[in-house]
Amino acid sequence: MAHANAELKNWHDWSDPDFFTTTGQQETRFIPLFLRQVLPGHMLQTRLTMTGWCLIIVSFGLGLAAYNTSSNILFLTLSLLLSSLVLSGILSWFNFRKLQWELRAPTHLRVGEVGMAEVDLVNQKVFLPSMAICFRVETEMTEASERLYMQQALSAGESCKLEWTFVPLQRGYFELRLSGVQSQFPFGFLEKTVGSDSEASVLVWPARIDYSFQAAPGGQRISAGVSRKSAGLGNDLLNIRPYARGDPPRLVHWKATARMRRLMIRQLAQEGESGYHLQLDPDASRWSPKQFEVLCSLACSLADDLFHLGRLESVVIGDADRMPVRTIHELHDFFDQLARIERREGSMESNSYVRTNRLTFRPCGESGIAIYVDANQAGQTND
Repeated sequence: MAHANAELKNWHDWSDPDFFTTTGQQETRFIPLFLRQVLPGHMLQTRLTMTGWCLIIVSFGLGLAAYNTSSNILFLTLSLLLSSLVLSGILSWFNFRKLQWELRAPTHLRVGEVGMAEVDLVNQKVFLPSMAICFRVETEMTEASERLYMQQALSAGESCKLEWTFVPLQRGYFELRLSGVQSQFPFGFLEKTVGSDSEASVLVWPARIDYSFQAAPGGQRISAGVSRKSAGLGNDLLNIRPYARGDPPRLVHWKATARMRRLMIRQLAQEGESGYHLQLDPDASRWSPKQFEVLCSLACSLADDLFHLGRLESVVIGDADRMPVRTIHELHDFFDQLARIERREGSMESNSYVRTNRLTFRPCGESGIAIYVDANQAGQTND
């Protein structure tokens, strides 16, 4: 009995010599195993194509003519046509057999950024190739589904890769899925569609946006995503340059000097530039849907630029706990939150309040956003 259960579990293996042995329930076991071997369990549908319907109509006409005339030639022709239809179904099953595929896509993208999804296809058959395979990829990121065609036959034991480029139109969490794998091989009479469980998820961050930001006169300035630092005697390394008369000896960069075979100096950023604490309030009464999307893009762009300048201390959304941003992974966690955030009813202030260098946002016009440092406007989006 245990051996019979093992056969039912591993129904793909017909090479077992005990498969056809006469044990208790041979007949009742063989039929379902045979059907499961011939008809894959994930088969969705088999339908006649336009060519197939034409074949059926012609066969029906030939059948009537052969019946009325008793012509052996017409009967033979009818038999060949119907046999080709049956042969098409059998060969199409062999075409799908032991064919494996996997959908892969980037885990993160920005709105408007070109992404590439890939379908890795492997033919695990020993002898026969697979031909004319079509994959249908669907996602809510784009307005229509896409069909990927295998341009040439995939020989036994070989693999190939199909690529599809797409551009997300909005932020959020989306899934790419192979909603169907189709083939009209070999004669185009039948189209078999096989279901697929292969999926890939993509988290789309807000798009970058042009803006201007300057916290104080003479300080650090960011304009349209381009930042500038002023030289000084702080702790952050700004640049490495050749030695000039009057430079302090303590600023000599000895490793760069040895490599360049000339005195190189560490140029440091200005002191006194403390970090900012970005705060975003998703109050639905303050932001229209259009302004809220601009707000998410502005917060994402400003946080990205400030982080790479070493000027971003923490971020907070609504009444959540303040999240420090010290590593690129923490910054990407903030981007993930911006990808999923929605407008909420009621103003929400975080309990982790900071007194200085607090970055907030306010509406400016119909679609613009103003940037405030504490109570002073320090920048805005560029129309």
